[in-house]
Amino acid sequence: MAESDIKLKRLLSGELPLEKVGPHLRHACRRALHSGDIERMKLTAKVVVGDLARRGELLGVSVNYGLGDTPGEGPFCMVKGSRRLIDLSFLNGDKIHFPVPATGLPAATATSVGVDPIPPISQPNLEAISGIIGAMEHAQDLEIGDPRSGEKTVILSSILRLLRPYLPNYPMFIMLHGSETVSEEQNLLFTVGVDEASAGWLSVRSPGHSVWIPDPDELPRHINIIAGARDHGSQDSDGGFFGCAVAVPLWEPVENGQPSNSAKESGLLFLVADEKFGRDPLLRLAERLSRFVTRRWRHQREVNQRIHVDSLTKVYNRAYYVNQIPLELERARRSEVPLTIVFADLDKFKMVNDTYGHPVGDAVLSMVARRLQEELRRIDHICRMGGEEFALILPDTSQEAAQEVMGRLLESKFSTTVLHKGEPVEIAVTFSYGSVTFPAGGSDPDQLYRKADDMCLLSKELGRNRCHFWAKDDNHLQLLPPDTID
Repeated sequence: MAESDIKLKRLLSGELPLEKVGPHLRHACRRALHSGDIERMKLTAKVVVGDLARRGELLGVSVNYGLGDTPGEGPFCMVKGSRRLIDLSFLNGDKIHFPVPATGLPAATATSVGVDPIPPISQPNLEAISGIIGAMEHAQDLEIGDPRSGEKTVILSSILRLLRPYLPNYPMFIMLHGSETVSEEQNLLFTVGVDEASAGWLSVRSPGHSVWIPDPDELPRHINIIAGARDHGSQDSDGGFFGCAVAVPLWEPVENGQPSNSAKESGLLFLVADEKFGRDPLLRLAERLSRFVTRRWRHQREVNQRIHVDSLTKVYNRAYYVNQIPLELERARRSEVPLTIVFADLDKFKMVNDTYGHPVGDAVLSMVARRLQEELRRIDHICRMGGEEFALILPDTSQEAAQEVMGRLLESKFSTTVLHKGEPVEIAVTFSYGSVTFPAGGSDPDQLYRKADDMCLLSKELGRNRCHFWAKDDNHLQLLPPDTID
């Protein structure tokens, strides 16, 4: 092994006062030594030396050995508070610049060698700048166009993936309250079962309170499995290590116009440290990260709403439908469950606009969208396709189940009271519906669209206020409201 390589290893393994730098740099030194990569060790050493110099823990000196007129090749430095002289000349010959103390004294004094202060040169922390730019690039890459990117679990998972590369020593997890569905690839998110929620500190923690976790056995099982912290004090080849952890509340973003104190606790953010830390510093870091997650969550949700939500009715728009249908079909295909699509067109809506004006027409559209939301499930998707046309996506719904749903909608009353020329007027409207079910009706989104639209037109032609269900033999089933004589 070359002498310079031996000096480099000695530098990272204890010659530098590593106790004066942050844990992330100590961790970087350990990993660089473990890798055996000389270039990586050199780069790490430069970063650590630069950090120590900025902290004033290393003092720059220039040395003349007194052997004729040939000065030493530097750079050299001394550890603050000692007479230990460190030769940094093997770091590719790069000069390390040390600041002059504010008192104006030389950077170091050595009686046995000639000492001159190295002139201070302001040098940006290129690694820090690179990290900031990297974080900004990752933030730009967070998906906002995909309909799934508006879902809570997808948003939170993407934020954790954004933060993870810049906090390698602090694994983060989010435990969601309730029964949110978390996919396998979102392993930084999890929920706990009733048995685990009723055990340990989870059962006695008051909402809004943070928790200090000094023992890995007190972490939820999911974190122990993913983080590999099941053994006390164990350290794997990647440097993963449990020292302590905290859990702080994660608040769901409040809607615009709502008071900030109305925020609801959506879950807990866990921050795991790979070394022993004081409770208060780790809690402060976790609380700051929690606030960042909430703000990013609100921003991403608002952007997705602007893209995919109809501004008038507050239901999804046509763009959402176009993107969501392939996803729902793929889910139905994989799960081998049916999927029903329904087209709904308001009957004689032009008459409402012509008689009462477009502001009243807008009020009617908002009313019918709200009533559809009240009648359908949370997993169903209501999309305004344009004008007075709506599309309903009903996951895991067979034609028989869809008949029950449409029977309920045909029986429901869609009405609202508006002021017209100073007088209250009740306006009641009906829908004509057309329905098709996957897989019997096909598996192509465009094909299903056309069939649902054809069934809706058939309902219009045969008298309105009814629903037709597509059938392969053209013997399409017709469903009428109760007490209707056709």
